[in-house]
Amino acid sequence: MKKLFLILACSSLGIMGLNAQVQLVKEVEKDLAGATDYPALREKLKPAFENEESKNDAYTWFVAAKIEMQNYDDMYKVRIVNPAGADISKMGAALLDGYDYMKKALPLDSVPEKDKKTGEIKLDKKTGQPKIKAKYSGKIVNIMAENYNALNMIVGDLHNGKEYKNAVRAYELCASLPFEPYMKGKMSQPADTIVGELRFYQGVALWQDDNPGDAIGAFAQARKLGYTKKEAYDYPLNCAAQVRDEKMIAEIAKEALPVYGKQDSQYVRILINAYLNEKNYDEANKILDQAINDDPQNAEFVNLKGNLVENQSSIEEALPYFKQAVDLDPTYSKAYFDLGRYYFNKAIKVRDENVDLIGDALDAKVNPLYEQALPYLEKAYELDKENLDAKNALRSIYYQLGNEEKLNAIENQ
Repeated sequence: MKKLFLILACSSLGIMGLNAQVQLVKEVEKDLAGATDYPALREKLKPAFENEESKNDAYTWFVAAKIEMQNYDDMYKVRIVNPAGADISKMGAALLDGYDYMKKALPLDSVPEKDKKTGEIKLDKKTGQPKIKAKYSGKIVNIMAENYNALNMIVGDLHNGKEYKNAVRAYELCASLPFEPYMKGKMSQPADTIVGELRFYQGVALWQDDNPGDAIGAFAQARKLGYTKKEAYDYPLNCAAQVRDEKMIAEIAKEALPVYGKQDSQYVRILINAYLNEKNYDEANKILDQAINDDPQNAEFVNLKGNLVENQSSIEEALPYFKQAVDLDPTYSKAYFDLGRYYFNKAIKVRDENVDLIGDALDAKVNPLYEQALPYLEKAYELDKENLDAKNALRSIYYQLGNEEKLNAIENQ
């Protein structure tokens, strides 16, 4: 008998603990009327989140949400009177936390339905299981719908204020909330293009928050929803480069090519390089030949064709393409470098094949080739100071030709 009493006593203590937390939440909700000290209210509610049962009670989360939404409303009123005095960071945090709490409350908001006369739990006639009804969901959904415009207004402020993490949260809510099943009939669903734009800017915020991996996914959603401006390809290309995902880089370039390939040659270049790495010459030739056909005056495409021919056969067969590229665009550094590279490498090959020669005899064979390479490599380096391969080749040529003045000059650059 004593053992049974102890069990009942422990059970009663548990119920009392839960009742105490429920009472606490009720007190906080009552205190909320006319309150301004929101940190104090949050602190007072904290024990309800530490109790195993009350933290799984929709009412606890609903009251937490009411604190944040009222806090946001108060700050918004201040902003109307004094826009410069508004704390956008705190406003955004309160609004977003309020939505988070409401979203946590919704799946917890299910209580057994009781008969008003007898107080007994009603049972479903078909299943024999207790009938379940929602107590707070209707109010929560209404609050969410009523504040949706506030979300759309605050998201730009957060982004412009470099509050990137909360901007990402706000973009997510703006893009997804209208499509939640519980919002049906409460708000209209925006067009895909609008949602696509939201996803694009969410991707930008993720990238700015040093999260390029997730940003790639947001940009992909944007394009899928119809946001296909050039930036929707270029931003994720940058992100994929940051995470060194070569496969993703090629996939994005392939997607962009038919839309912006004529406007920006980078997509062709990226794909050609990817296919060259895979030794997939058929696809590389197919894409490059079409690009040249569409834009025959494009020096970069013609020079790429030379690189492709070089990879498939020899640099000798590629030489006419490099020369044509220089003729098409006298300011295109890469074509000059490839021409210079041809003569420079040929000189190295002649040197390696004549190891038995020394002094003037060897110089007579290799120096003319170095001299042929020189103007092309000098022009390449003049046009592109970042080309270290051209710089190193020039060092070797100046040394070989005994041009001390130019050797010293390039060493000091």
